[in-house]
Amino acid sequence: MSDERRDGDRSPDFRNVELVTTNGGGNERKYPVTLRDTSESGLGGMYVGQDTLSPTASFVLRDADGEDRRVRIVWTRRVADYVQMLGLEEVSEN
Repeated sequence: MSDERRDGDRSPDFRNVELVTTNGGGNERKYPVTLRDTSESGLGGMYVGQDTLSPTASFVLRDADGEDRRVRIVWTRRVADYVQMLGLEEVSEN
């Protein structure tokens, strides 16, 4: 059984972005992420690093143009010592 959580068509969309979180003191922490695909229900990405990204944290997805979108991590899967696959979805600004 696949660990993929999205049904439907996905479009390959390889690009480098940053997941950004801000602590209570206003300091940003940036995590480099490579997006691998997009679909109607979300984004798939890969993070290479030692930190474990928490699905309970609030994140902003920042692209190369400096555009920010609020996202949340729906699922993570560690596939190697320092590699996590991520399922993300945009958070509406209501």
